[in-house]
Amino acid sequence: MSDKYKPYDLSFKKTFLLPKFWPVWFGVFVLYLLAFVPVKPRDKFARFIATKLFNLKMMKKRKKVAKINLSMCFPEMDETEQERIIEGNLVTFCQTILSYAEPSARSLAYNRNRMIVHGGENLFPSLEQGKPCILLVPHSFAVDFSGLHIASYGAPFCTMFNDSGNELFDWLMTRQRAKFGNTIYHRKAGLGALVHSLNKGESCYYLPDEDHGPKRSVFAPLFSTQKATLPVLGKLAQKTGVAVVPIYAAYNEELGKFETFIRPAMQNFPSESPEQDAVMMNKEIEALIECGVDQYMWTLRLLRTRPDGKKIY
Repeated sequence: MSDKYKPYDLSFKKTFLLPKFWPVWFGVFVLYLLAFVPVKPRDKFARFIATKLFNLKMMKKRKKVAKINLSMCFPEMDETEQERIIEGNLVTFCQTILSYAEPSARSLAYNRNRMIVHGGENLFPSLEQGKPCILLVPHSFAVDFSGLHIASYGAPFCTMFNDSGNELFDWLMTRQRAKFGNTIYHRKAGLGALVHSLNKGESCYYLPDEDHGPKRSVFAPLFSTQKATLPVLGKLAQKTGVAVVPIYAAYNEELGKFETFIRPAMQNFPSESPEQDAVMMNKEIEALIECGVDQYMWTLRLLRTRPDGKKIY
């Protein structure tokens, strides 16, 4: 295998025991303890934390980004609804973080019981037949839980990650994501690494919706605005011939369960142009977000690149 297609190195490093990493280890210890706390009281505690954080000065910048995104995507939405969605975002984030060690700390049966799947018939028969798929997954807080649940049934998967700035945190996160033998590449490995894995029969968990700047992007509608969109999905589908299945990950506080919404595979995709591929992909992203608008990561700088070059954040 080419060096640039080598997966992330999951081997433990002695340097992870250095004092500078002790706060991370303490955080892991706390999350492992929280994984055994009953869901309902833990969710209430997470909601309490979120309400305390919501009005802090440190949240001002993130709230501003989210309000700009919501205003541009949904110009008819009033400020009260924006506030509700942004606060709900923070609650879901806190509930998900306090659950984060569950896939590693709890049993497979426990984790499967924590997940409700809608539309499984759109994906699992293909995986059972050994047919790889590209899973189109917009950014939401529960993405890891849905990905691990699907991978737990035995189909091989690959995905990518980007550095967080903390080497131990990256190792812990990728180790959990590779729990069922998934191949994890660094983003620097590029499109070729995903093509390599797809052609080997691995399905791909692909998050498509960050803004990577104007150089390699095309503009396509997203709700009521235009979004700089990487035309990568069409290239992946064209080079590998596999189906693209849109998926949305969410957390349902009322039920105390994670949810995975699976839509039918995209039809007539890829198209004859990158621009049309981007339009089709964003239409699917819109349909997925509508499964739970308050679950989407509106705090990302999703619309940083504008057609007129204007800075909005």
